[in-house]
Amino acid sequence: MKEKWKTILKRAKLIISLVILAGVIIHLVLVYNAAKSLEMENERIVGLSPTYKKIDEYELKFSLTLKNPKSTSIEVDYIKYDVYVEDEFVGSGEKARLLIPPGLSNHTFSFTFSAINLTSSTKNLLLQGEVDVTVKGDVIIPAKFLGLFTWRYIKLPYTIHDTISVSL
Repeated sequence: MKEKWKTILKRAKLIISLVILAGVIIHLVLVYNAAKSLEMENERIVGLSPTYKKIDEYELKFSLTLKNPKSTSIEVDYIKYDVYVEDEFVGSGEKARLLIPPGLSNHTFSFTFSAINLTSSTKNLLLQGEVDVTVKGDVIIPAKFLGLFTWRYIKLPYTIHDTISVSL
Protein backbone atom coordinates (compact mmCIF):
# COMPACT_ATOMS: atom_id res chain seq x y z
CA MET A 1 0.00 0.00 0.00
CA LYS A 2 2.84 2.43 0.85
CA GLU A 3 4.55 1.62 -2.45
CA LYS A 4 1.39 2.52 -4.34
CA TRP A 5 1.16 5.92 -2.61
CA LYS A 6 4.85 6.60 -3.22
CA THR A 7 4.38 5.89 -6.92
CA ILE A 8 1.29 8.12 -7.08
CA LEU A 9 3.13 10.92 -5.24
CA LYS A 10 6.14 10.69 -7.59
CA ARG A 11 3.86 10.86 -10.63
CA ALA A 12 1.97 13.83 -9.16
CA LYS A 13 5.25 15.69 -8.55
CA LEU A 14 6.36 14.95 -12.11
CA ILE A 15 3.04 16.16 -13.57
CA ILE A 16 3.09 19.36 -11.48
CA SER A 17 6.71 20.03 -12.49
CA LEU A 18 5.88 19.51 -16.19
CA VAL A 19 2.86 21.85 -15.95
CA ILE A 20 4.98 24.58 -14.31
CA LEU A 21 7.76 24.11 -16.88
CA ALA A 22 5.25 24.27 -19.75
CA GLY A 23 3.75 27.46 -18.28
CA VAL A 24 7.18 29.09 -18.02
CA ILE A 25 8.10 28.12 -21.59
CA ILE A 26 4.76 29.38 -22.95
CA HIS A 27 5.22 32.67 -21.06
CA LEU A 28 8.74 33.12 -22.49
CA VAL A 29 7.48 32.52 -26.03
CA LEU A 30 4.61 35.02 -25.57
CA VAL A 31 6.91 37.72 -24.15
CA TYR A 32 9.47 37.19 -26.90
CA ASN A 33 6.83 37.28 -29.67
CA ALA A 34 5.29 40.46 -28.24
CA ALA A 35 8.69 42.16 -28.15
CA LYS A 36 9.54 41.00 -31.69
CA SER A 37 6.22 42.31 -33.01
CA LEU A 38 7.03 45.99 -32.32
CA GLU A 39 7.40 47.89 -35.61
CA MET A 40 8.53 51.32 -36.79
CA GLU A 41 5.59 52.98 -38.47
CA ASN A 42 7.01 56.42 -39.21
CA GLU A 43 10.33 58.18 -38.61
CA ARG A 44 10.80 61.82 -39.46
CA ILE A 45 12.84 64.89 -38.66
CA VAL A 46 10.56 67.60 -37.29
CA GLY A 47 12.90 70.57 -37.37
CA LEU A 48 16.34 72.08 -36.89
CA SER A 49 16.83 75.54 -35.43
CA PRO A 50 19.37 77.64 -33.50
CA THR A 51 18.77 77.71 -29.75
CA TYR A 52 19.71 81.39 -29.26
CA LYS A 53 21.09 80.43 -25.84
CA LYS A 54 24.64 80.02 -27.12
CA ILE A 55 26.37 80.94 -30.33
CA ASP A 56 26.63 77.99 -32.75
CA GLU A 57 24.18 75.82 -30.78
CA TYR A 58 21.32 74.06 -32.60
CA GLU A 59 18.33 72.00 -31.57
CA LEU A 60 17.18 69.05 -33.66
CA LYS A 61 13.73 67.54 -33.16
CA PHE A 62 12.76 64.20 -34.60
CA SER A 63 9.95 61.73 -33.98
CA LEU A 64 9.45 57.99 -34.11
CA THR A 65 6.06 56.32 -34.34
CA LEU A 66 6.05 52.78 -32.97
CA LYS A 67 3.33 50.25 -33.73
CA ASN A 68 2.46 47.66 -31.11
CA PRO A 69 0.11 45.14 -32.77
CA LYS A 70 -0.32 43.11 -29.56
CA SER A 71 -3.00 43.68 -26.93
CA THR A 72 -0.49 44.18 -24.11
CA SER A 73 1.97 47.01 -23.49
CA ILE A 74 5.60 46.43 -24.41
CA GLU A 75 8.41 47.70 -22.21
CA VAL A 76 11.32 49.41 -23.99
CA ASP A 77 14.60 49.68 -22.10
CA TYR A 78 15.78 52.65 -24.13
CA ILE A 79 15.85 54.25 -27.55
CA LYS A 80 19.34 55.34 -28.52
CA TYR A 81 20.40 57.56 -31.41
CA ASP A 82 23.46 59.02 -33.15
CA VAL A 83 23.08 62.30 -35.03
CA TYR A 84 25.03 63.32 -38.14
CA VAL A 85 24.93 66.66 -39.96
CA GLU A 86 26.38 66.47 -43.49
CA ASP A 87 27.88 63.07 -42.49
CA GLU A 88 29.70 64.63 -39.51
CA PHE A 89 28.96 63.07 -36.13
CA VAL A 90 27.54 65.72 -33.79
CA GLY A 91 26.54 63.55 -30.82
CA SER A 92 24.34 60.83 -29.43
CA GLY A 93 21.60 60.41 -26.90
CA GLU A 94 19.01 58.07 -25.50
CA LYS A 95 15.59 58.02 -23.96
CA ALA A 96 15.15 55.37 -21.27
CA ARG A 97 12.29 53.31 -19.89
CA LEU A 98 9.32 53.66 -22.19
CA LEU A 99 6.07 51.72 -22.15
CA ILE A 100 4.55 51.24 -25.59
CA PRO A 101 0.77 50.73 -25.33
CA PRO A 102 -1.19 48.72 -27.90
CA GLY A 103 -1.62 50.57 -31.19
CA LEU A 104 0.45 53.51 -32.39
CA SER A 105 2.52 55.69 -30.07
CA ASN A 106 4.48 58.75 -31.13
CA HIS A 107 7.72 59.76 -29.39
CA THR A 108 9.43 63.09 -30.06
CA PHE A 109 13.08 63.65 -29.24
CA SER A 110 14.95 66.91 -28.79
CA PHE A 111 18.71 66.93 -29.28
CA THR A 112 20.98 69.95 -28.82
CA PHE A 113 24.43 70.11 -30.40
CA SER A 114 27.21 72.62 -30.88
CA ALA A 115 28.46 73.51 -34.35
CA ILE A 116 31.82 74.73 -33.05
CA ASN A 117 33.69 71.52 -33.94
CA LEU A 118 32.09 71.10 -37.36
CA THR A 119 34.00 71.80 -40.54
CA SER A 120 33.63 75.25 -42.04
CA SER A 121 31.69 73.92 -45.04
CA THR A 122 29.09 72.31 -42.75
CA LYS A 123 28.85 75.50 -40.65
CA ASN A 124 28.26 77.49 -43.84
CA LEU A 125 25.49 75.11 -44.89
CA LEU A 126 23.86 75.51 -41.47
CA LEU A 127 24.00 79.28 -41.84
CA GLN A 128 22.66 79.13 -45.40
CA GLY A 129 19.66 77.23 -44.11
CA GLU A 130 19.66 73.71 -45.59
CA VAL A 131 21.60 70.61 -44.47
CA ASP A 132 21.49 66.83 -44.70
CA VAL A 133 20.67 65.31 -41.32
CA THR A 134 20.89 61.62 -40.47
CA VAL A 135 19.72 59.99 -37.25
CA LYS A 136 20.69 56.34 -36.72
CA GLY A 137 19.70 54.31 -33.73
CA ASP A 138 18.13 51.30 -32.10
CA VAL A 139 15.06 50.62 -30.03
CA ILE A 140 16.23 48.17 -27.33
CA ILE A 141 13.49 45.86 -26.05
CA PRO A 142 14.16 43.45 -23.18
CA ALA A 143 12.63 39.98 -23.25
CA LYS A 144 12.13 39.38 -19.54
CA PHE A 145 11.71 36.03 -17.84
CA LEU A 146 8.59 36.30 -15.66
CA GLY A 147 9.18 40.04 -15.50
CA LEU A 148 12.17 39.53 -13.22
CA PHE A 149 15.32 39.35 -15.30
CA THR A 150 16.22 39.94 -18.91
CA TRP A 151 17.31 36.86 -20.81
CA ARG A 152 17.61 38.51 -24.22
CA TYR A 153 17.53 41.95 -25.86
CA ILE A 154 15.79 42.63 -29.14
CA LYS A 155 17.09 45.50 -31.28
CA LEU A 156 14.86 47.36 -33.69
CA PRO A 157 17.19 49.55 -35.82
CA TYR A 158 16.08 52.72 -37.58
CA THR A 159 17.62 55.38 -39.82
CA ILE A 160 16.17 58.79 -40.62
CA HIS A 161 17.79 60.76 -43.42
CA ASP A 162 16.45 64.05 -44.71
CA THR A 163 17.54 67.35 -46.16
CA ILE A 164 16.11 69.87 -43.75
CA SER A 165 15.75 73.63 -43.78
CA VAL A 166 17.22 75.33 -40.73
CA SER A 167 14.56 77.52 -39.10
CA LEU A 168 16.24 80.85 -38.43
